[in-house]
Amino acid sequence: MYNRRVATALSLLFLAALLVLAGCSSKGKESGSESVANHDNQVQKDNKPQITTSPITLRMYHNGGSISDQEFKQYFADPVAKKYPNISMEIVRSDVQGGSPEDLLTSNSFPDIIYTAPKTMPVWINLGIIEDLGPYVKKNGMDLNRYQKSAKDGAMMGFEPDPGKLVSLPFSLNLATMIYNKDIFDKFGVAYPKDGMSWDDAIALGKKLTRTDAGINYIGIDPWRVEAVGSQLALPYYDPKTKKAAINNEGWASVLRIIKEVVDTPGYVNGKQIDYDFFKDNLAMYPIWASDLASKMTKPEVAKSRNWDLVTLPYVKGHEGMSRNTGVASLAISNLSKHKDEAFAVIQVAESDEVQLEMIKAGRISPLTDEKFKTNYMKGNPVFEGKNVASIFKMTPSPSPPDSKYDNDILKMVRGAKAKLALEQKDVNTVLREIQEQADQFIAANP
Repeated sequence: MYNRRVATALSLLFLAALLVLAGCSSKGKESGSESVANHDNQVQKDNKPQITTSPITLRMYHNGGSISDQEFKQYFADPVAKKYPNISMEIVRSDVQGGSPEDLLTSNSFPDIIYTAPKTMPVWINLGIIEDLGPYVKKNGMDLNRYQKSAKDGAMMGFEPDPGKLVSLPFSLNLATMIYNKDIFDKFGVAYPKDGMSWDDAIALGKKLTRTDAGINYIGIDPWRVEAVGSQLALPYYDPKTKKAAINNEGWASVLRIIKEVVDTPGYVNGKQIDYDFFKDNLAMYPIWASDLASKMTKPEVAKSRNWDLVTLPYVKGHEGMSRNTGVASLAISNLSKHKDEAFAVIQVAESDEVQLEMIKAGRISPLTDEKFKTNYMKGNPVFEGKNVASIFKMTPSPSPPDSKYDNDILKMVRGAKAKLALEQKDVNTVLREIQEQADQFIAANP
């Protein structure tokens, strides 16, 4: 009996011990699960941008495009300080002593953010200082579809030698329109221009207004620069396959025929003057960048000097509805920066809806797709009240052709075609051949 009782007691003790061990084991497994979960949460947390709370100063390099001190304060310094009180902003301009990229790299003081334009992006690519923004977009959950296609094409990708790299994000755009002087049309009883005209239509209208009246010269239309019209056809300057200029072809011939039709209008050439200023000369129609227009209209004496309105930029026949390629100001991050996450946070602030809405009311065009950034453009500005502001957004920007290191030099040669046609009275084919030869010689001398 005693042995049975002892055995029973021992069995109960053994069972209790098993239960305790099981509980401990279960608790251990639970703790392990919590540990794994905590580790996973920490990994996720570590993948998110770690914005410092310590006081820092981020510097933005201004090279390419244009931004005033007031704009820098309004669109960068102030809104960044509001969201991140510990982050101060400074601007470094390339046109000051010691401000060249080479000087800044030599002094180990290259800024964190680069305010630039597509034409100057190859400079930063060749220097090897552009940070790939792709990972920052991913970990910040940024939707790139909020940007217009033309803005993305102009700022984000497609640069050699790494065309897959996300090199920058668009900050603002520049689109073209055409301004006209209503008083000149009224004076000569000619109907105002309309949206959707071709260059042929606009030139025919301009010929009715190019005349001398009471000793005053009137110019119907100035097409501005040759390369600006060429951009409506997305014409390249250089052919990487042949390693020669891409000028003596039908595309550029069609552009030069437009220019020649204008400059051959009796009365257009005044002595040696072939370029006219809408706000100084008696010029009826003039293509203009929206940013230039907005800048000029900030001066009351300029805004009141003409009775003006806007229409769409004329298109080249065969390219209906196509405007110039988009001028883009974009923001990149230097891979030399010690505060890349903070630099990307600054870009997000500058490209937030709040800042972009403030920007468009002052005359800059937003790269974002939402219609509110078009319908609110210049809203509240009395100078633009009642004007055909919508004309700025009715045309489709032409795509930008691939860039080359020869573009800026060949562009200057192309620009000189206007004088060759107007002052030297050369024909289109001769001018094209001369520019092609000049450009090819330059390319050969600068391999």
